[in-house]
Amino acid sequence: MLVISLMNIRNLSWNRIQSIPNLFSPIALLLVFAASGSGALASENKVNQDQLETGRKIYMEGLLPSGQPVKAFVQNDIALSEEQASCGSCHRKSGMGSSEGQQVVPAIAGRILFNPLQIPTSKPPEAPILRPAYTDQSLRRAITSGLGADGYPLDPNMPRYNLSEQDLDAVVAYLKSLSSEYSPGVDEGVIHFATIVAGDASESAQDAHMAVMNKFLKQKNTETRHEGKRAENAPWHKKWIMGNYRKWKLHTWKLTGPADSWAEQLASYYRTAPVFAVIGGVAGGSWQPVHDFCQSNRLPCIFPTTNLPVISDSDFYPLYLSKGMFLEGEAVADQIALAGLGDKTAVQVYTKGDQKAATAAEGLRKTLGENGGDVQDVVLTSDHDMSADTLSELSSAEVLVLWLKWQDIEKIWSQITAKGIPGNLYLSSSLAGKPSADVGTSLRDKALFVHTQGLPGQLHRLLARSTGWLRANRIYKPEHKHVQGNAFFALKAAGDAVTNIRGFFLRDYFIERIEHMVDNAPYTSVYPRITLAPNQRFVSKGYIISRLGKSGRHMAVTDWVAPR
Repeated sequence: MLVISLMNIRNLSWNRIQSIPNLFSPIALLLVFAASGSGALASENKVNQDQLETGRKIYMEGLLPSGQPVKAFVQNDIALSEEQASCGSCHRKSGMGSSEGQQVVPAIAGRILFNPLQIPTSKPPEAPILRPAYTDQSLRRAITSGLGADGYPLDPNMPRYNLSEQDLDAVVAYLKSLSSEYSPGVDEGVIHFATIVAGDASESAQDAHMAVMNKFLKQKNTETRHEGKRAENAPWHKKWIMGNYRKWKLHTWKLTGPADSWAEQLASYYRTAPVFAVIGGVAGGSWQPVHDFCQSNRLPCIFPTTNLPVISDSDFYPLYLSKGMFLEGEAVADQIALAGLGDKTAVQVYTKGDQKAATAAEGLRKTLGENGGDVQDVVLTSDHDMSADTLSELSSAEVLVLWLKWQDIEKIWSQITAKGIPGNLYLSSSLAGKPSADVGTSLRDKALFVHTQGLPGQLHRLLARSTGWLRANRIYKPEHKHVQGNAFFALKAAGDAVTNIRGFFLRDYFIERIEHMVDNAPYTSVYPRITLAPNQRFVSKGYIISRLGKSGRHMAVTDWVAPR
């Protein structure tokens, strides 16, 4: 919403600003902390909740209390849509700003707006420029007329808003409250994190995950440079970085029993020890109870190992590595379209009660349905017996998808091919597992495998960074290399984000920094390519299709593809 004088002050160096986690200089942070009167600010923020909600809707959604879009313009006469006019689309949910290339959008959270700010110049040792503190009056002027607290025009890309006095009051009140208090889970010397192990994951997978978490935390807290003492006695010009040092404390939240009991278990853990964020986790079944808990408590939950994440267009706090099984269904739908078979009925087979297979089938059904295609489901009982009519239907299918384990695939394939061979066959690599050594020629030549991770032969390269660390610490479990690689990725992402929030211990800002940084991460776990942007919740979005070679190895027949 407010591009406050950072981008139009004379002699301002873009590079200097961008080197300060895209926001402020060390001097500026010092000045903000020194000038902040937390008690006074907190009392000012005790405003009418209806007014705050009005301000939030204008800020985050670009909507007035009536439901009508906010009227805003750039370059004097270019009208913006409600999404373009929402302040949060640029300044983000936390109000801590963002950047894109050379364009820097500054922070507008209350504790920063309503205090003076020193901005470095492009010609050191020339003194920094002082931006005065905003007042209610100067902030209203900035919103409507585009003049900053210093009287200079704001950036031309900063919208000028047409708001009533009442709505202006609501926006100002909301900005005063925005990120005015730091999030739970942080004290003077410690930042608290949790990790989650669910009882539906194997004991060996849980142990492999916890080995990474515990070793990483132990090493991080070693303080080889005496960080604790440096934080307590930092010279004034380095206090902005050293004074924010915190040890990490890990809380293990182990979930047992049926999934419908997990919500109360999570609530009990959280009451006992509120944490700043949940880092990683491992589960055999659905992540839904954890997702719902984290979203309702505004608790970041980043990068668990799960094939069954929650796919939501609106939830903010859970971040995932991949859509898992649902993505496999999307991938098959994408391949059907690319092969020009969208007008054919796809027949998919899965076992009743298999949640992972049912989720993949849902992904295929939903994606094909949105594109006008048709899907027929064949749901097997545990004995996998099929009628002669069903076998004939499968053998004559133009597109056949088997969401089954390998031993079951071989069993029904022999029954199907006794009546004929289908046109195209797709299998799930994660469900099928490792093919048997004596794969029949007809199955080997026909089957196309969907991979939402790197091919088995690629994993040693993708996991080189984490595997080297795991081996050096003697905790490497090759049968769970993906679990350990994911845990390592989650920890490194969290560590980078904590460093870059520079003492602004805000959960929303923590998530936003991860969104901003993932593209440049030198570690990808088991995924060939990762990327993240605002409002995206899955860092890996692609797939690979493979065939089996004569040696039984997977041979790629596509590049890494993102579904259209």
